[in-house]
Amino acid sequence: MDLMSPRHLKIANLVVLALLVAAAFLWQGWEFALGVLVGGLVAVINFHLLHRTLKGTLERVGANPEEVKGQAQAFFAARQLLRFAALVVIIYLLVRHGWVNIFGLLVGLSTVVITLILAGINELLKLKNKEANPSHGTSHSLS
Repeated sequence: MDLMSPRHLKIANLVVLALLVAAAFLWQGWEFALGVLVGGLVAVINFHLLHRTLKGTLERVGANPEEVKGQAQAFFAARQLLRFAALVVIIYLLVRHGWVNIFGLLVGLSTVVITLILAGINELLKLKNKEANPSHGTSHSLS
């Protein structure tokens, strides 16, 4: 399984979010867990929208690179700015009105970062195991 594919990263994000919400509930209760859930959903949806925007931009440039490159870059930058502004407004409203626990929200917003760190560690371990196992790779030894 290729954990670094966008589909697997999205699934891993949801698994990490579920684990964080469960741990938050057991540790601090519903209010904290709700903050983790809302923050995690904001982060996961933001990650999904980033993937869709980037994929669409790359497909548009790949189809006709010379004519659309500048236009695609401007479109991507505008979408990123709009997404960032929406994210700021959502977080502001959540914190300003006290709808969620702010510390839970921060933990939840870290969901994608935690998933990417775990995916990186997983890839590192796979590389290390490949080096340690002489049956993988070249037929001659390195020493």
